[in-house]
Amino acid sequence: MTSKLADAQLIERYRAGDAAVVDTLVRAHQQAVFRLALSILDDPAEADEAAQDAFVAALNALPSFQGESAFTTWLYRITVNVCRGRLRRRRTRQRLKEALQALFHIGEDAAHRAEPHPEEAVIQNEREIALWQGVRALDDRHRLPLVLHYYQGLATTEIAVILGLSEGTVHSRLHTARRRLRVHLQVSHNEPR
Repeated sequence: MTSKLADAQLIERYRAGDAAVVDTLVRAHQQAVFRLALSILDDPAEADEAAQDAFVAALNALPSFQGESAFTTWLYRITVNVCRGRLRRRRTRQRLKEALQALFHIGEDAAHRAEPHPEEAVIQNEREIALWQGVRALDDRHRLPLVLHYYQGLATTEIAVILGLSEGTVHSRLHTARRRLRVHLQVSHNEPR
């Protein structure tokens, strides 16, 4: 780990056009940033990605770094914010998954038992995969209203304003999206295994 003085010198060299110091800064703080991200995200692969994202964000913002706090403090703040964003996206994906599962009654049989049978767990996982494939297969016109409604919990009037559509069009697109997802799930469920 570099000292505060060494960090300040490296930052000045970077500002003076010495791009090679980026590697030194990253190597000096990489382990600490990764450990911080891992302690927040509890997933090594995601923590590695978050650490990379934090360094990219820090390097992009480095010209505006004022030095009012230590570079490490500033870098850790960026890392925490990157991790918070990832946690928000993770929670949002989970809410969308739960809303869509409830809408299409996926997993209700297994939900009544404490531990589902292994075969039921495999079937449940296959259904979840099929659901996500169905959502991704929708065109933007139908996926956006669906995500805004079930993922963000917005009312159709709000979605209409956001997308610049009439409320009737939003209802129509939600109806079509749900119908297409049902068909996708029926087809994927009936495919030979």
